Amino acid sequence: MDRITHPARGAGHHFVAIAALAVSIALVAGLATVAPARAAQDRERAEQTLSPALGERLLELLEMEENGAWLEVEAGYTRLIEERALTPYERAVLLRQRGRARYELERLDAAIGDWRSVIALAVLPDEDANALRVNTGQLLMAAEDFRAGINLIEAAIDRGIPLTVDLAMRLAQAHGRLDDHTGGLPYARSAFTMAETEGGASREQFSLLLYFYQQLERTPEQLGLMEQMVTRWPAEKANWTSYASLLAQVGRETDAFEVNRIMYLNGMLNSSQELVRLAQYYSYYDYPYGGAVMLEREINAGRVEAGTANMQLLANLWRHAREWERALPVLERVATTSGAGPDYETYGEALFQAGNLREAEAVFVQAINRGGLSRPGDTWTYLGNVRVEMDAFNAAEQAFLRALDWEYSRAGAQGWLQFLSSKRRIIRQGAELERIITIESCELAIQRARLQVVVSEDEYDSEGQRVLDLPDMCEPWFDTHGHRLPESERT
Repeated sequence: MDRITHPARGAGHHFVAIAALAVSIALVAGLATVAPARAAQDRERAEQTLSPALGERLLELLEMEENGAWLEVEAGYTRLIEERALTPYERAVLLRQRGRARYELERLDAAIGDWRSVIALAVLPDEDANALRVNTGQLLMAAEDFRAGINLIEAAIDRGIPLTVDLAMRLAQAHGRLDDHTGGLPYARSAFTMAETEGGASREQFSLLLYFYQQLERTPEQLGLMEQMVTRWPAEKANWTSYASLLAQVGRETDAFEVNRIMYLNGMLNSSQELVRLAQYYSYYDYPYGGAVMLEREINAGRVEAGTANMQLLANLWRHAREWERALPVLERVATTSGAGPDYETYGEALFQAGNLREAEAVFVQAINRGGLSRPGDTWTYLGNVRVEMDAFNAAEQAFLRALDWEYSRAGAQGWLQFLSSKRRIIRQGAELERIITIESCELAIQRARLQVVVSEDEYDSEGQRVLDLPDMCEPWFDTHGHRLPESERT
C-alpha cells in the first residue's frame, strides 16, 4: 500500500496571542510517513496466502489501482467482501485495500471504518498494522475525533513505531484540541527537542510548546522559550512584545521596561498608541523626564497625536519630573483648549510651583469658576496657599474658610486658619515689640540730645523751646522738643 497523503487545510504559526491556532492547524497537513506494504509485496503475499481465485482477482484490482480507477476498484473490493466466504486474513487484506480506494475518493469516514475493522481483526503483520494505526489515527484527527486518533497512534508507538517530530507534533496538537494540556505538553516538548537536535526547531514548534506553557501557566518556561525566540528572530516585533509582557509577569518590571526601550530604539514601536504606552512606562518606572522628552519628540514629529489626552500626559510627565517651566506651556494649551476646571487647576498648580503667584491665583479662580472639579475643597486650599505666599492673609483666610465646606479638605483648611491666626498674632507681637524698641531708642536719643551743649540760638524755636535733632523713626512718637505725643496726634 502506497504512502497516504492528505491535502493541507491551512498553515500558520505565531506565538502566545495566536498559539491556540497552531493546535487546530496541521493536524491534516499531510499524514505521517509510515512504510506500508508495497503493491509488489501484496502480490507476493496474495499468491502465497490467498485462495487462487481471490488472489487472481486481487491482482487485477491492484493493477486498476495503479491506473487510478478508484470507483471501479472500490466496487470490485466490495463485491469480493460481500460475495465470498473469507478467512480473517483475506477479509483484512480486502478491507485494507478498499479503505485505500475510499481514501483516494475522499470518502474519509468510510476509509476510517474499513481500516479500523482491519485493525480489530488483528491478523496483519505488526509493520502493516502499525502503518494502518498511524494513518487511521491521523484521519480520525482530521475528522476531529481527536481522542480516537490519539489512542490509535499511541498504540502504534507502544508496538514499536518510533516517535518522530511529525507524530509528536500531531499528538500534541490533538491533545491541545481536547484542552488536555497536561497530556499534550510531553509531546510538544519531544517535538521541540528532537527538532532542535535535528537542526533547529521551527517557528511552529516554538509556538506549539509556548502554547502549552501558557495554558499551564508555566511562566518561567515561557520566559525561557521567549528568550530563545527573541535571539533567533530578533527582527520580529511580536516576540519582543511577548517577552516584555512575560518579564513583567515574573516581577522583572525594570527588564520589561528596558525591552520596550530597545524596541523603541530599534524602530519597532511606530503607532501612536505604542509610543504613548512607552511614555507611560517611563513614568511608571520613575523616569518621567525621559518619557517627557520622548513623547514631546514624537508629538513634534507627528507620530503621536497632539490631542488633549496626550498633551495632558506630556504635561504630567514634565510635572513629575519637576520641570515646571517646560510643563507650563503644555498645561496652558491643554487648559485653554479644553476649558475644563480640572485642567485649569493643574495649570495653576504648576504656576504656583514655578513661583508665578499672581498668575497661579488667577488660574485657580478660573478653575473654581469653571467647575467640574473632583475635589473643589482642595482647589480652595491651593488658592489659599498662593495667597499666603503673597502675604494676602485676609484673602487667604476667605479661601480656607470655603475649604471648610468639604470634609476631606476641612482638616487641612483648619490647620491653615490656625497658622494664619498664629501668623497674625506674631505679626502683632512683633509690631508691638518694634514699637517699644523704637520708643525706647527715641527716649535714649532725646536724653543724649538734651545733654548736648547748645552752640547756637537756632536750636530754639520762636517760643524759646529747644528743638532737638531726633531720628526720623521718632517722629510718630515724639515732637521736636522731645515730648511724647498723645495718641490722637500720632501720624
